[in-house]
Amino acid sequence: MGEFGEKIILSNRLKLWLNHSTALDHHMKDKNLNKLKDYLIANPEKLNKDYHQTASLFNTNYEQVRGTARRLRAKITPQNDKEKTTFHENKDIATATCEDSKRVKSLDDLLKACNVDLNTWEVDKYDIGTYEVTGFDKAKRPITIPMYRTKAWLKRIDPTMNIQKIREELVEDLVPLFDSVPAITIRPSSFIEDDSHLLEINACDLHIGKIGIENDNYSIQIARDRMLDALEHLVKRSSGFYIDQVLFVVGNDFLNADGDWPVPSTTKGTPQFNTNKHIEMYRAGRKLLIECINMLIDISHVHVMVIPGNHDRESMMHIGDALEIYYENNKNVSVDNSMSMMKAFHYGNCLIVNDHGDGAKLNDLPGIVSQRYRDVWSQVRHVEVHRGHYHTNKAYKMQAVEELNGLTVRNLSSMSATDEWHDMKGFVGNIKKASAFVWSYYNGVQAKLNYNVLTT
Repeated sequence: MGEFGEKIILSNRLKLWLNHSTALDHHMKDKNLNKLKDYLIANPEKLNKDYHQTASLFNTNYEQVRGTARRLRAKITPQNDKEKTTFHENKDIATATCEDSKRVKSLDDLLKACNVDLNTWEVDKYDIGTYEVTGFDKAKRPITIPMYRTKAWLKRIDPTMNIQKIREELVEDLVPLFDSVPAITIRPSSFIEDDSHLLEINACDLHIGKIGIENDNYSIQIARDRMLDALEHLVKRSSGFYIDQVLFVVGNDFLNADGDWPVPSTTKGTPQFNTNKHIEMYRAGRKLLIECINMLIDISHVHVMVIPGNHDRESMMHIGDALEIYYENNKNVSVDNSMSMMKAFHYGNCLIVNDHGDGAKLNDLPGIVSQRYRDVWSQVRHVEVHRGHYHTNKAYKMQAVEELNGLTVRNLSSMSATDEWHDMKGFVGNIKKASAFVWSYYNGVQAKLNYNVLTT
């Protein structure tokens, strides 16, 4: 083989031995370190002292013992001061987190620890994670300690849609007015059954809070005055009939917007230009409807039908809720604030249906009405659907499929000012008006009454 070949074999053997020796050293070192860790865990009083003594027991050095003890202290003796709680907000979203905590173990704990204002924020989602560490009981015995990491993602609450706050403000505003609700006073009449009538008053699309174009000023006060003047006028015009019930249709874009956050907008989010903040529009509208109902109680029993529009769907539900609370114990007022967007009132031989007009298509109405109110449909001869939304005054005659009863659909006018959008589209020629209908118990509509807004 030669001298050179023998040197190569010896060199390879030396390398193999060295590798084995190094691996063995690492193994012994790791084994020794594990014994050191076990010793310190079993003797926690050694974690802060006697490093030289401990080093001699395990044939290692002072620095090795001190470093191992320091790492063990950080790992197996968690303290409350290690707990990290944070709250970060960015416009309409925020996060609340708590890490390495023994006490914050639930969503409620997290919200309290981060001082989250639940009147401003609502929880979108949250996550709770757990892990375990080793600690010591009072007798210095090792124990397992559960630790928690919690996080919540939050979104800002629309301040205009705080239901609890609205209810509280409602009670506060209305309690002083309870004594002012008038008692019902039926007007004297030589009443006989076949000359009883229902007065339907429908002042749709008032759009309280809307900004009118130049030379067509509009404000909350102007809207209020028009509404009260219309009711007074229409009630006087109906005085020649015996009225045994009043149907007061409210809503149909009664307010111009459904909130201010992040900008004034309709229910679906179409931006609007308003004269006032939404809460001011809401309170003014709520008070106005109470004034109107109290005026109508002087005639007869009042049935209030709440029809949410596309501008104020949520807000009208809240106003309807407020009216239900206010008149809860008044036997002379009933409120229909049900979830349905289309509502009906059955009066003798008549079925009076109200719908905002932004939902069902015109040609679908006979089928919808005949199916939705099938129990009444076969009992009546006079059926009409009254709609807002279009700010026009039209009437359509149509025949329901396989039905002998005809259906009349009326689009009703608005008393609100012309705004920039309607002006741009050229919808400027319609007379601003409110409508009322006198229904005979047997013979349907006997009179259509109008209140025309006088504008300069």
